[in-house]
Amino acid sequence: MRKISYLLAFLLLGGLLFFAFMHKKEDEEGYSAITPSEQTLPDFTFTGLDGKVYRLSDFRGKIVLLNFWASWCPPCREEMPIFEKVYEDCKKNGFVILAVSMDTNTDARDRYLKELKPSFIILEGNDNIKLVGLPTSYLIDRDGRLYKMKLGVYREVKEDIQSLLGPDKRC
Repeated sequence: MRKISYLLAFLLLGGLLFFAFMHKKEDEEGYSAITPSEQTLPDFTFTGLDGKVYRLSDFRGKIVLLNFWASWCPPCREEMPIFEKVYEDCKKNGFVILAVSMDTNTDARDRYLKELKPSFIILEGNDNIKLVGLPTSYLIDRDGRLYKMKLGVYREVKEDIQSLLGPDKRC
């Protein structure tokens, strides 16, 4: 009986600490976000829908939005038109989007992309990618360092890109 009491107390304390920690990481909409860091992301390699192989290091010197999405995900579908507009506005300043499709149903993905007609790079995801949820976005600075990670609809992406560009450039 005493062991069960200790176990329950431990689990309760752990749960409270977890939720207290997670609360600090949430933005105004309740989605998780982390902010600037010195962390350089691994040199991910993906295959594009165009058949080309893309490495994250190929985009050093550019601001990169690495986004994981799926056609069946309503928040993903909400943010894709936002990304298209931001890409068109900011690409002249060295901004690229690498959108990694986590769809297992490629027919549904292809139908959605035909409707959306994105002008940015679409990549194939795979089962080795483990995410907490979709959409998940990583904004990476020109040096390959993580600037921000966002779980949920990334509405403030343009403001964050502008912060990375500095006051001299506008998009």
